[in-house]
Amino acid sequence: MSASPVISVIVPSFNQGQFLKETLDSLISQRYENLELIVIDGGSKDNSPEIIRSYSEHLAYWVSEPDSGQSEAINKGFAKASGSIITWLNSDDVYEPGTLHYVADAFVAEPTLGILHGKSTLFGEGAATQVIGLSHDLRLHEYLPYMRFPQPSSFIRRQALDAVLPVNKTLHYAMDFELVVKLLLRGAPIRRSDRLLARYRLHASSKSNHNLAFVKEWSQVVANIFCSFAEGETYLGYLCGLGLAEQQAANAYPVSVTLTRQELEDVFLLHLNLCYHSYYRECDRAKCTQISHFIRTHYSSFYKSNNYRKYQNRLKFIPNFVFGLIRSA
Repeated sequence: MSASPVISVIVPSFNQGQFLKETLDSLISQRYENLELIVIDGGSKDNSPEIIRSYSEHLAYWVSEPDSGQSEAINKGFAKASGSIITWLNSDDVYEPGTLHYVADAFVAEPTLGILHGKSTLFGEGAATQVIGLSHDLRLHEYLPYMRFPQPSSFIRRQALDAVLPVNKTLHYAMDFELVVKLLLRGAPIRRSDRLLARYRLHASSKSNHNLAFVKEWSQVVANIFCSFAEGETYLGYLCGLGLAEQQAANAYPVSVTLTRQELEDVFLLHLNLCYHSYYRECDRAKCTQISHFIRTHYSSFYKSNNYRKYQNRLKFIPNFVFGLIRSA
């Protein structure tokens, strides 16, 4: 019987000592014999270095030194990793029991598999516990409008990953989305699992609280997608004309797959719909009006089928403080 594949898990960490021990325990308790655990701490000023040091016998590598943020920490970890399966787990998230054995079996069973993604449970301060992740399979282009699955429940084959490294250090919220996009555009096979693989913690300092920051970086990644296809030029112009991305900052990705014009249009409209509802949650009347007017003018059937009139009427007639109570409806 062949040995289980080495799975490298990088834990980027910065001043999250209150969660770090639980994260590391969730990894060690997997009892996966070929786990390569790497902790990259950004020079934390809390008790994180002490916690990391106390776990040193379980770590393949660790360091605590200043860096430019999560993306640089992930790159440092990737540079030290030797596993054939690789991922990162943020220092406030945890794995479900049995995750690594399940992941190893899945990659062994499918030798061409590039990306495996499952489901996560949202939990934490003031958060209603809920399961997030896809419940149905997607076609390639349906992964491209925004990040469609929780990163903590995703794993990548190293052979596919090497072609798209390093992680973009200029992105602080969308680095995982861009990594997935680059992999898919190069033809990496992806598979969805219904299994709960991780728990995704929400708390006061979570990056997840900055919804618009995610959306703005996702928009630039989507602009890069359109820049990568001749048929995407129109949608790149639309996206930048709406002020959702910068055309001069758009860079093409290497591509080895084909997307039709209709598929690119679907990516554009799904992303635009996400943008609208993100600004809607922020009660940004001006931006919502701009986007909805564009959709009504250019894509009237999409405007009607997605009930934009209802949302626009809410923004127009309901006071801000009342809107804040109902905007999640």
